[in-house]
Amino acid sequence: MSMGMPAESLVAKGATPPWLPREVAEARRFAWYSQILFFVMAGVWILLSVVALTAFVLNGGRGWLSLGLFGLIAMFMCVLSAIFMRKTVIDAIDQGRFNDARSDVVIWIVFGFVAFVLPSLLLILTYAKLSDSIAQQAPAGYMPYAPGTVAVQQPGQYISPPAPVQPQHAAPATAQQAPPPGHPSHSTPMARCKNCNVQYPMFMHSCPNCGAPKQP
Repeated sequence: MSMGMPAESLVAKGATPPWLPREVAEARRFAWYSQILFFVMAGVWILLSVVALTAFVLNGGRGWLSLGLFGLIAMFMCVLSAIFMRKTVIDAIDQGRFNDARSDVVIWIVFGFVAFVLPSLLLILTYAKLSDSIAQQAPAGYMPYAPGTVAVQQPGQYISPPAPVQPQHAAPATAQQAPPPGHPSHSTPMARCKNCNVQYPMFMHSCPNCGAPKQP
C-alpha cells in the first residue's frame, strides 16, 4: 500500500457530469484547469527556490536567500490552494451547490496571484459563468436564502377545519372558481429537504440551508 496520498484524491476528474447546465459545465472546466495550473506553478516555485538557495550557499547574498524562502512559501500556498479549491469549488459544483462554489471561488482568485496570476484569470471566468447560470435558473423576483437566516419550523399536529355549513336551499356548486393570481398555487414549485425540513424551489439541486442534495 502506498504511503503517500493517491493522486486521484488530490486532482479532480476532468470529466464533467452530464446533468450540469452548459454555463456551469464551462465554469467547472475553467476551475479544473485552474487546479492543474496551481500544481504546475507549485513545481515552478520549488524549482526557483532550489536554484535560489543553491546560489545563496555558493555565492551568498540576501536576495537569493529571500527568493528561496519566498519560493518555498509560494509553493506550499499553491499546493494547498489546489487541494482545497477542489473541495470547495469543483466538488461543490458536482453536488449542485452552485452558490457555495461561486462564493468560495473568490478566495482562490486572491491566492491565484501567488501562482503568477494564471489560475486567477481562469477562476474569474469560473465566477462569471456560475453567476450567469444562477441568474438564468432563478425565477423572476426570487431571492435565495442567506446562510444562517432560514428558521426551520417544527411540524405541529394537524387539526382538520370544521365542515362548512351550507344553507338548505343553496344550489350545489358545479365548478370551483379559479384562484386569484396571487394564490400560492401560482407560486414556484417547491421541494422539502429531508434533512432539515426546509422548503426550497424545485430547480435547485441542493438545500440552501444545510447543503443536502435534493432527493426524489
